[in-house]
Amino acid sequence: MSIIRIMVVANDPNQMQALSAALDQQDSMGIVSVVSSHETAIKQLTASPDVMLLNSGVLKDHSLSRFIHTIHTKSSRTRIIHYLQQNLPDEELIYDIKAGIRGYIKATDSPAIMIKAIQAVFNGEIWAERRILEKAISNPLLLPEILNVNVAGLAPLTNREKEMLTLVMKGESNKEIAARSSISERTVKTHLYRVYRKLNVKSRTKSIALFSHS
Repeated sequence: MSIIRIMVVANDPNQMQALSAALDQQDSMGIVSVVSSHETAIKQLTASPDVMLLNSGVLKDHSLSRFIHTIHTKSSRTRIIHYLQQNLPDEELIYDIKAGIRGYIKATDSPAIMIKAIQAVFNGEIWAERRILEKAISNPLLLPEILNVNVAGLAPLTNREKEMLTLVMKGESNKEIAARSSISERTVKTHLYRVYRKLNVKSRTKSIALFSHS
């Protein structure tokens, strides 16, 4: 069984201690680093964390998107979960996903929920409420950015393939996609076959599941 390697990045000592205590009890998880600044987090990526729990308060005046880009550039395997101390508007949560956050947990969440979130993100899912995913998916300009940043090992999709997948995520049938795109259903099937192959899934149901959790 793979051990999930976790880095905790937070500027509140009590928060860091509480997170560490909860995760240390899990045989399937191991904390490889606990840091209190974004500079130290970047330096300690040599520890090869699978999942980073990030309290964005450590960023101070630095932007979240720039920090995420730096993390992904230096350690493409590291997936980031935003640790929230307070509720945020849906628009900000959607921006988090757009920026490359793989999910978020709240300070009020139980240890069991936090562990589920970490496991889901480690397994390639996005951990967020369904309404947030639906809002993100309903924005065709947002979906390709989610795909490019968040699906580990994803082969590049063409613009046409992104368009096809966006319509699939909106629930449209092959016939509806063909009519909207002025192409044949057979061509739609060909495009979607290539999309599913790149996503390493076998159906539209499985492709949608990549961006959902139970």
